[in-house]
Amino acid sequence: MDDRRYYGLDALRGGMMMLGIVLHAATLYLASPPPHAPFTTDPNNSYAMDLLFDFIHSFRMPTFFVLAGFFASLLVEKRGLWGTYKNRMARVLAPLAAGMLTVMPLAALFMLDFTLSVKYGTHDILPNRDDLAKFEREIRAQGIPTGVFLAHLWFLYYLCYFYLLIPLCRWLVQRPFQAKLGRLLASPLALIGFALYTSATLWPYPGGQVFGEFLFLKPHAPSLLYYGSFFVFGYVFHFHRGFLQGLTRYVPWCAALALVLFPLSIYASNLEYVDPARSVGIHLIAVLLHGFCTWALIYFFIGCALRYFDRESPWILYTSQSSYWVFLLHLPVVAAVAWWLVPYDLPAIVKFLVVASVTTVVCFATYHYWVQKTWVSDFLNGRRFDLDWPWRSAAAGSKVPA
Repeated sequence: MDDRRYYGLDALRGGMMMLGIVLHAATLYLASPPPHAPFTTDPNNSYAMDLLFDFIHSFRMPTFFVLAGFFASLLVEKRGLWGTYKNRMARVLAPLAAGMLTVMPLAALFMLDFTLSVKYGTHDILPNRDDLAKFEREIRAQGIPTGVFLAHLWFLYYLCYFYLLIPLCRWLVQRPFQAKLGRLLASPLALIGFALYTSATLWPYPGGQVFGEFLFLKPHAPSLLYYGSFFVFGYVFHFHRGFLQGLTRYVPWCAALALVLFPLSIYASNLEYVDPARSVGIHLIAVLLHGFCTWALIYFFIGCALRYFDRESPWILYTSQSSYWVFLLHLPVVAAVAWWLVPYDLPAIVKFLVVASVTTVVCFATYHYWVQKTWVSDFLNGRRFDLDWPWRSAAAGSKVPA
């Protein structure tokens, strides 16, 4: 039985969720969105936002799903299969349903307000019917996917599918080849195998970048395969958890590798976007670079989490407990603040900082004062908390004699 508390991985999972604030704030100020992700962006935009967005997007959700698989395996070991499904229905499926009725409509409204404000110069909370009709004609003419929009809740929806893979994962870790796999994982060559597989799953995506139809209720098969693979890998990693501890040795090497691969991957994607018919070779290079970059960053962040943050700390506890609420709430706040800023002619970096800062304050203040001690925390986390602000807890702890 694995009774260890993975403080570092808990913190990393929370950090990946909280990065949603930065990612989605940056999305609204992109200077050159990918052609297959026609985001509406503020007139004040910056290529710095593209760089920030592309970097976070290259590792955030793959890392999150690796951790989701890892902790699913840990939960199965502790509670069994049906106990795990009961727990996941309460902590994932129920919040998804609640979010679809509460948070998602607000996010959709303010994202629509932002889009109409940018396109037509209007600035109404309740959109004008003529503007809505005009916008609908435009998206149909451009062939943009439509359907029941999940916004940021898509990851909960996909998790529900991935949990159905748990019986397959349990079967995999019981196979005789796991002994050989364990030896392979201990080798740096494992990264090559993971990267080549991920590159293959990136083939359907222009430029090797995953955008598009996974944001809608209708399941998108390539996205299920791409993200679901990381979940399965994470489940297997728990069976070989000694391998993860070994990643602490590779932190400098993975950082250096990612530093080289990330700009090359973005350059290759842009080459393909400029001339999609250029050649299959450019697409192959793009997907390979993105596959290797993603896994270098996964190794890097997991290694850093276990090397530097795998200890009990007020900051780590607060991050892990508040991240679920912060992620669920952040998108409507991001969209609302960005919509309010549209009429102002300010540098993109200023708008981005205002959006990210206001959203961070709102999300953490509501968690601290309205959520952690209430039934909402019970609903999301299975228990209530009475956490002080982490800097206060850390200062108080430092005064306690050893």
